[in-house]
Amino acid sequence: MDLATQLPLVVGILSDTHVPYRMAQLPPAVFDALRDVDVILHAGDVDQPRALQLLQEIAPVYAVRGNIHVLDLSIGGASLPPVVKLHMAGRYVVLSHGYLPGLRDFWFKGRDVALRLLGRGDKTRFNRRIADRLTSLYPGADVIVFGHTHRAYVEWMGNTLLVNPGAVSPTLGEPSTVARMILDDGEARVEIVPLDLATG
Repeated sequence: MDLATQLPLVVGILSDTHVPYRMAQLPPAVFDALRDVDVILHAGDVDQPRALQLLQEIAPVYAVRGNIHVLDLSIGGASLPPVVKLHMAGRYVVLSHGYLPGLRDFWFKGRDVALRLLGRGDKTRFNRRIADRLTSLYPGADVIVFGHTHRAYVEWMGNTLLVNPGAVSPTLGEPSTVARMILDDGEARVEIVPLDLATG
């Protein structure tokens, strides 16, 4: 399969699986949602990259590292690259977790947690802030995929499609989700797929 030229191309997208620290393994609902995709993108916080092996039985997998989680004693899959750049179905696709490396990420993460505890958190604004930064870092990208916020987000910024599939790992106040993206000779289309983690 030539990802660069294949049309149509069905892309499965997931993020923030947090296996094995927050989930022992990927739930069956993930495999159901990603059945028959041509390629899988994992936007970080896989925690242990060996958790990707079962996904590779579905389709080729490209994954990036996530951020450090002190309470989980997780380094977010640090053996994975921070960014993956791909040519898929005639498009330039960038895959990133979306966090700010270093102490800035700890500061922003701490601030967002504090705001959520006060009832003033806004994950939509958090997604948009990441999207703004990534579009300025990768101005030539047709599609930018990221995670980190645990909330699904799909938005066009100019000619760039920004996709956050949300989180597989259960998150207070957020549904568990993945995404399916279709790349063909028209405009890219994305479906956010809710996961029923209670089945299987």
